[in-house]
Amino acid sequence: MSMYAQPVIPRPQPPYPQPDPRRAAPRPRPRRRPTPWLLAGGLTAIAMAVVLMVFALAAYLLAGGETIAAGVTVGGVAIGGQDVERAEQRLLSENWAARPVTLVDGSREWSLTLGDLGVQVDVPATFAAARNAASGSEIAPWYTVDLSKTEQALIALSEQTNIAPVAGDEPQMGRALDVPVLLNRLYENLQGELADGRLELPMIEVEPPEPEPAAVEYTGETTAHVVERGQELGLIAMLYGVDMQSIVELNDLANPDLLYVGQELIIPAAGLHQPDAATAPPAPTNTGKSILVSTRDQRIYAYENGQLVRSHLVSTGLPDTPTVLGDYRIYVKYVADDMRGPDYFLPQVPYTMYFFQGYGIHGTYWHNSFGRPMSHGCVNLPVSEAEWFFNWAEVGTPVRVI
Repeated sequence: MSMYAQPVIPRPQPPYPQPDPRRAAPRPRPRRRPTPWLLAGGLTAIAMAVVLMVFALAAYLLAGGETIAAGVTVGGVAIGGQDVERAEQRLLSENWAARPVTLVDGSREWSLTLGDLGVQVDVPATFAAARNAASGSEIAPWYTVDLSKTEQALIALSEQTNIAPVAGDEPQMGRALDVPVLLNRLYENLQGELADGRLELPMIEVEPPEPEPAAVEYTGETTAHVVERGQELGLIAMLYGVDMQSIVELNDLANPDLLYVGQELIIPAAGLHQPDAATAPPAPTNTGKSILVSTRDQRIYAYENGQLVRSHLVSTGLPDTPTVLGDYRIYVKYVADDMRGPDYFLPQVPYTMYFFQGYGIHGTYWHNSFGRPMSHGCVNLPVSEAEWFFNWAEVGTPVRVI
């Protein structure tokens, strides 16, 4: 054997050694089922995480995460690029009521504010439109209006806009603001009418009156008359049944076209002109109460059993909107009623008595030009006279219009 030879190690031969059966293998550990309180705790944690995320998002938005699109303006107020909270406060702080509105009649102009006209800006509705607007949008304010306040403002403005007609040798046409027509325009299209800050005034062309001559010779008795809004000398003369020149001479008027509200005039008559049976039209009936309206004389007459009991000047329909002619009866009465037609609107018209469809006899507070056509078909009376007729006539009273 060589001196470098390695010893041979014998390999184990089958059968191989087996594990000791007395030593058992480790048993697997069973899984534990989650207890109910653990499940509830997990769900609560998830819910709290969701709530925290919502609050975080809200805080992010309030902190200025949402902004108005660039270049957006509202009624000339630039709010583009501002966060929503700041933009809304900017609109709320704007003095919308002081914004001017220009009222125009040809070359003549007057200025009122939105507040004067009873107009307000609905800021929440306006801001909602601005919030959803695209970049560069110009948003018009969303307006609301109190038409009763608008009406009073227009009546006051008519003192400046109205031009009295001139009678005499060189008669001149006058102009009167048609308040019902402008109210209707605002009622139907408030946003459009105010879009550019200008209102074109609807005006009525007014013809000079033709004063009645004195019905009787003057007896020396006189009446004091206080000039009211919208009255002019020709209509005052018609009211008392005297000629205009007599009033001019008795009051030493240098310019009969220049009267002022509150001016006291001496009238050469004992009282208001009440036509007698010889000059009044015949009654519609000889029994009971009846009313007659003369569009030619611009007068209303009240009869009882064929006898005249009261008369006064009225304003019937304009040429384009004439009062219906014929025989009718009062079919309904209202102490006050909103009146609306194809092109006019009037709130709370006093002492209204309808005699045919929308045609009625009623009080009128928006003009004082009784004695000439001024209406949209109805019979206009001063409020005090309309109250008398309203209390005197019953439903069913005959009405004749000639």
